[in-house]
Amino acid sequence: MQRCLFTFVLCCLLNVSDAQPFAIGAWQEHLPYVQGLSVATSPSRVYCATAEGFFALDRIENSVQRYSKLNGLSDFGIKAIAYSQTYGVLVIAYDNTNIDLLYDDDRVFNLNDIQRKNIPGAKVINRISIIGRYAYLSCGFGIVVLDLERKEIKDTYYISAASAAPEILDVCSDGNFLFAAADDGVYRAQLNDPFISNFNGWSKMIGDTGNVGAFNLMEFFAGQLIVNYSRSSSDTILTWNGAWGASVPTALQSNTVMKSMHVAENNLLVTESASCKVFDAVWSLQTTIDAALISAPDFSDAVKDANGGLWLADKKRGLISIQNGNAQSLTPEGPNSSRYAALQVLDGKLWAVHGPVNRGWKNAYQYDGFSTLDKGAWISYDGKIASTALFFQYNFYDNMTLAVDPSDKDRVFIGSGGSGLIEFKAGNVLNRYDPSNSPLQFQTGNPGQFKVHGIAMDDNRNLWVSNAGVAQVLKVLKPDGSWRSFSFPGAVNSYAMTGNMLIDRNGYIWVCIFENTGGKDGILVFNPNNTPDNTSDDEYEVIDFGANRIRSLAVDREGTIWAGSEAGIYVFYPPSLQPQQILIRQDNQFQYLLSAEVVTAIVVDAANRKWVGTESGGLYLFSADGTQQIQHFTTSNSPLFSNNITAVALDDASGMLYIATDKGLMSYQSDAIGEEKDVIGCKDVLVYPNPVKSEYLGPVAIRGLVPNGTYKITDIRGGLVFQSVSLGTQAVWDGRNLKGEKVSTGVYILFTSDAAGENTCTTKIMYYR
Repeated sequence: MQRCLFTFVLCCLLNVSDAQPFAIGAWQEHLPYVQGLSVATSPSRVYCATAEGFFALDRIENSVQRYSKLNGLSDFGIKAIAYSQTYGVLVIAYDNTNIDLLYDDDRVFNLNDIQRKNIPGAKVINRISIIGRYAYLSCGFGIVVLDLERKEIKDTYYISAASAAPEILDVCSDGNFLFAAADDGVYRAQLNDPFISNFNGWSKMIGDTGNVGAFNLMEFFAGQLIVNYSRSSSDTILTWNGAWGASVPTALQSNTVMKSMHVAENNLLVTESASCKVFDAVWSLQTTIDAALISAPDFSDAVKDANGGLWLADKKRGLISIQNGNAQSLTPEGPNSSRYAALQVLDGKLWAVHGPVNRGWKNAYQYDGFSTLDKGAWISYDGKIASTALFFQYNFYDNMTLAVDPSDKDRVFIGSGGSGLIEFKAGNVLNRYDPSNSPLQFQTGNPGQFKVHGIAMDDNRNLWVSNAGVAQVLKVLKPDGSWRSFSFPGAVNSYAMTGNMLIDRNGYIWVCIFENTGGKDGILVFNPNNTPDNTSDDEYEVIDFGANRIRSLAVDREGTIWAGSEAGIYVFYPPSLQPQQILIRQDNQFQYLLSAEVVTAIVVDAANRKWVGTESGGLYLFSADGTQQIQHFTTSNSPLFSNNITAVALDDASGMLYIATDKGLMSYQSDAIGEEKDVIGCKDVLVYPNPVKSEYLGPVAIRGLVPNGTYKITDIRGGLVFQSVSLGTQAVWDGRNLKGEKVSTGVYILFTSDAAGENTCTTKIMYYR
C-alpha cells in the first residue's frame, strides 16, 4: 500500500463556559479522548468509546458530540458498545454492568437490572452481540439476553453445571445455533431451544487443554465459525465447519494478540495492536492498515461502514478514519490523562499535573505529564506520544505538584515522585534539577529516586521545595539561581516523607509530614523570617497529628489555615499553632466538621467560603466559618464522575471551579467572583440573562459589584423587592422577593455602591412571567 500522510484533526465542541459565561450551576466535562477502546457505526454516526470518555462523529454534519452524565448518559466508564441497525439504537454496557440504550435521536433508556441484582460469579459485561431483535451480553456468569423491541431483559442463559460458572467472553450465531466463547472452552446450543436457559441445552465443542488460555473472540463468517484462542503472549485462530481444523489464511497465523474481530459489510475485520486486516468472503486479504500508513499504531478495535470506510479505535489517537487511503484522527478537545495530582489557575489558564494521588504519595511510574487549558484549548505534555515525548527524555515520571510563577504565567515548576524538579516554559524544559546540579538528594535507602512532593513560591519569588526522605527536607531556589537547604534536628528525621505545602501571609512554610520515624507526624511549620540566607533567626515546629495524616492545606482570605486530614478538618488562627476543630450540629447531634471523611482538597472562593473535596464523600461547599453546609455534590445528585476528589482549583476572576476526580476532570460555574477593580461604575455591572424570558427558570447573575457588599433590587416605584450581600463581586438573584414569591412581569432596578456610598450604580433588569 502506498504510504500517505497521517493528518491529525481536532474536532472541538463549543466550550460551555465561553458560550454561557454566567450560567450559574453549569457543569462541563474535560475528559481525555485519546485512548480509543471500541467503535461502532450507524447510518449517520460513528461512535467511539475511550478509556474515560465517549463521543460520536456525525458524518453528515461533520461535527462531534460528546456524551456523559451531563447530557443524558446514566453512568461512567464504558466497557462495550454495539449498534442495532434495525432498532436504531446503540447498546452501551458500563464497567459496573449498568446499561444504556442510546437512540438515534439522543434519547437514553436505562436498564440497571444486572447492576442492581446480587448475581453469583464475575459481575462483568465483556462484549455485546446484536443478533436480530436481541442483544446478547457476554457476562462473567453467563449470557444475558436483552430484548431491544421491548427494552427489557428477556432471559439469562447459564451454560454449564460447574460450581464455578465459566466466564462468557463473546457470542455469535449461524442462524441455527448460538455459540459462546468462554474462558474454558467453546459452547453451543440450539437457538430455538425452549430450554436454552438451562445448562442442559448447551454442549462443549472444544475445551482449554491445560487451562493455559481462553476463547475470547468469535464470529461466524464464510460458512465457518472463527474463534480466537488467547494466551498470555500469543493467540491462535481456530475454525470450525462441522469439525475443527479448517485452514485459515497465512495472514491470520501471525500468533500476535488479537484485540477484536467483527463481520461488517461482508468482510471480516481482525484487529491487532499493530495492524487491522480486512478479508472478503473467500478469505482474500483486501486491506491491511499498519505502520506503513499510521506511525506506531496501537489499535484496539475496528469496523467498516456501508460506504467502505474503515474506522479504528486507537489507544494514542482516539478515533481514526481511513477513507480512500487517507488517515485522519478525529478526536474531541481534551487532556491526555484522567489522573490529577494538583491544579492551579493563573490569569484564567489552568495548569494540571497528571500524577498518582494516594495516602502515601506512592509511585506508579506514570508518564502522564501535565496539561494546560487556556481559552478553551488543551495542550498536553507527556511521555505517551511522539509529539510530547518530553518526560521520557528526562525519565520524569509521577508528576505530583506544581507552582506557576505569578510574574510569568507561562513559567511553571513541576515536582515528581522520583525524578526531581523541572522548570518549564513555552513548550520547553528550561532546567531539570537533580542531585548533580542542585542540593536535591536521593531518598534515604532508595538511591534511585529523589522525591519532590511539594513546591510553593513566596512573594519574593523564592521557590520552596520539599525533598522527601532526606535529612535536609526543605530547600529553596532563589531568583538568582542559588539554593539553600534546611534541616530540622530533633523534629524531622531523614526518612520522613512529605506531602502538600503552602506559604501563609506571614511567610511561614507549612509542609505535610508523615512516616517521620521517632518524631511527630503532622505539619512542619517553618518561619525563615524572610531571610533564607540567615538561619540564625529561623523557627520551626512539627504539629503532631499522630496517625491522622494531613492530606491537604489551604489559607483563606482572613489568613486562617485550613488543614484537611483523614478524619475531617482542622483550622489554625495565626499566630497560634494550636489546631482546632469546627463543631457543627447535624441530625440533632453535635459533631466535628467532616470527622468521618478523608479530606483531600480545599480551595477558598471570593466570598471566603470553602470548597472541600473528599476521598469518598464527593464535594462540599461550606460557609466562611465552616459551620454551614451550602452544597454537597455526589455522583447521585450531580454529574460528578466519582466521589473521590483528588484536587480542586478556582479561577477567581470567573468563578469557574475545576474538580479533579479519580475518573477525570470537571468544571462547575460557581456563584462567587473575585475582585477585579478597586472601584465600580455602571459600565462595569453586567446582568445575565437580561431580559429574563418566561421560559428561563435559572438564577440571574449580576457581575461587577462591590466585593462582598450589599446590593438592593427595587420595583419601578422604588419599593424594596430584594436585598442581599454579593459573593465576591457577583450576586445571584432567583427572581423572588423578600417573601419568597416570584416577581411579576416588569422592570426592576438594581442599586449598588461602595462602603463609602460613592461610585453608586443603578441598572435595569427586565422580567417576563
